[in-house]
Amino acid sequence: MVLSVYRTKREIAATLLRDAIVRGELTPGTRLLLEDLSRKFDLSMTPIREAIPILEGEGFVVQLPHKGAVVALMDREEIRELYAIRGAMEGLATSEGVPKLTGKDLAHMEALLATLEAFQGTMEDYLEVDRDFHLVLYQAAGSQRWVETIQTLWQRSKRYMLIAMSSDELAHVVQADHQQL
Repeated sequence: MVLSVYRTKREIAATLLRDAIVRGELTPGTRLLLEDLSRKFDLSMTPIREAIPILEGEGFVVQLPHKGAVVALMDREEIRELYAIRGAMEGLATSEGVPKLTGKDLAHMEALLATLEAFQGTMEDYLEVDRDFHLVLYQAAGSQRWVETIQTLWQRSKRYMLIAMSSDELAHVVQADHQQL
């Protein structure tokens, strides 16, 4: 018997909103009108209203006077900060995790690398496999708090990654980096 994970409507609304922002369906500066979002996601306005502060805390949404909630702009300084923090956290987790990798971990990473090399799906799906590849390293470090923090940083920077990864040149550089790992 498979047990499903219960998610509240607020959590579902937050996931739907976050994904729409990350995919660019809701662009920076777009007002988040409850009635429109309710129709779009086939949810009542209450869970959407409750989800907005969650996304505000994650940096996806800002509250503006006389406008209400809007999709946050992509700020160069925020991008720089996110990548600096991610780089430090991921570097630490990698240096701690690599010596602890098991044969099973390495086999899993090789399988994910093969998937990445032959990948034919969307850039968003590619980034999910890429994230899974790196998470094997971070989880080997043994700190769940590090993994959770890195995942939060990945989520916050995902819309920037989708834009950057649309460049074929950058995609080849990432592939070469994975081979070195």
